[in-house]
Amino acid sequence: MLGTTKRRLRRAYRNGTRLDLGGAEVTGDFLADLLLGGAPGAAGRVARLDLENARITGELDLTSARIETQLRLRHCVFDAKLRLDHAELVSLNLDGSRLPGIAAEGIRVAGVFGVRDATVDGDIWMLPALVQGMVELDRSTVNGTVYLQRSEIGGGVHLRGVTVTGGVKLAGSRVGGDVVLEKAHIGPSPDNGTAVGGWGMTVGGAFLAHDIVADGPVHLVGAQVTGSMSFQGSALRSPGQYCLLLIEAQARVLTLRLTAESAGTISLRDARFGRFVDDPVNWPAGCRIELDGLTYDRLTRRSEDVEAWTAKQRLAWMARHSTGFSPGPYDQLAAALTRDGREQEARQVLVVRERLRHRAMGTLGSLWGSVQNVAIGFGYRPLRALLWLLVVVAAGTGWFAWSGPLQAVKPDEAPTWDPFLYTVDVLVPLVDLGHDKAWDPVGPDKAVTLAVMAAGWILATTVIAGAGRALRR
Repeated sequence: MLGTTKRRLRRAYRNGTRLDLGGAEVTGDFLADLLLGGAPGAAGRVARLDLENARITGELDLTSARIETQLRLRHCVFDAKLRLDHAELVSLNLDGSRLPGIAAEGIRVAGVFGVRDATVDGDIWMLPALVQGMVELDRSTVNGTVYLQRSEIGGGVHLRGVTVTGGVKLAGSRVGGDVVLEKAHIGPSPDNGTAVGGWGMTVGGAFLAHDIVADGPVHLVGAQVTGSMSFQGSALRSPGQYCLLLIEAQARVLTLRLTAESAGTISLRDARFGRFVDDPVNWPAGCRIELDGLTYDRLTRRSEDVEAWTAKQRLAWMARHSTGFSPGPYDQLAAALTRDGREQEARQVLVVRERLRHRAMGTLGSLWGSVQNVAIGFGYRPLRALLWLLVVVAAGTGWFAWSGPLQAVKPDEAPTWDPFLYTVDVLVPLVDLGHDKAWDPVGPDKAVTLAVMAAGWILATTVIAGAGRALRR
């Protein structure tokens, strides 16, 4: 029976045709000899191995092999780990197969490395790999870790509908196309607990993590993505630690729309994005966020959102979920709102920033901030100063008109008593109308005079501080 299987295999190999063994056994050594023995193709045919539904016993070891035709081992069951270290392949197709693991350190593949609808009961070790086509693990189950660090993958990496119990490692890799993690369930790696490790990786297309469940941190520190970086409908679960690290990452667009079950801290420190799309209203209650140093040009919403968020809602989100106060995120938000033509909301953000900044200075700073806020809105609401000025002038004029003329310091040199001019002269510092020093208030009049004078200095100081901020802007 085994001899018949071998004859069928040799014939199919020489003819380059597909062979379904229907579960029959074949040894790994025989397949290696067939591939490496250099058997020529039949007349007018290209020799290749296209095998289905075989049970491969023993180890199929193709270490350092150079196979110049497509290698297809679909719906096969391997008794031992497939060894492809430093092999050179045209393409590899292991769709629907079951393997204890894949050892492919330093592998070179001209086309696609495909392990779709398969089960790998161990690690897929490919670091470093050179794959000019795509790495596809769609709908597969990997009971181990996918190692793709320091690899070059020209076409992209697809892990759609995949389950990986031990994490996906892409640190330092260069991917020419898209990295797609869609409807994937990824567990923590055994060494550091990371679900997705892609620090320092570069992606020529997009990084898409849609509808995934990550039970461990997604670590993308320093990742450079030419297109979009999107976490849409995903559950990132790392309670009490970082669930998403995008420190110093860059992308054209960042979308953060996580599910309610997400938990952990998201760090966007010193990251740079062209557009930032998120959902402050429906933000997961268990997620904190670090925004210090984050820069973006536009802050937008999805086109399918029914209502746009307001600055008030975003400020409430920052108050609830951001880790500590830093003025930078408020400056960035105000700048983005200004670019979107929402100047009034931008000023609202800057007022809140100043209020929080003064509170961080302690009791005196908080008190002085309260004065500036009430008086002129920290310089972002200058009409308040004019309103307070008119109020003080009206109140002072009314008082001094009621209390009667004050006692003149030099009766023969005193100007005609005018409660309005006296109030203005006392109120406005560094301006002398000749009335302030001409009259000598006593008793209640002296108290009112001092109050008007203090109000003048407070208003002047706050106006100067607000003007300084306006000039800096």
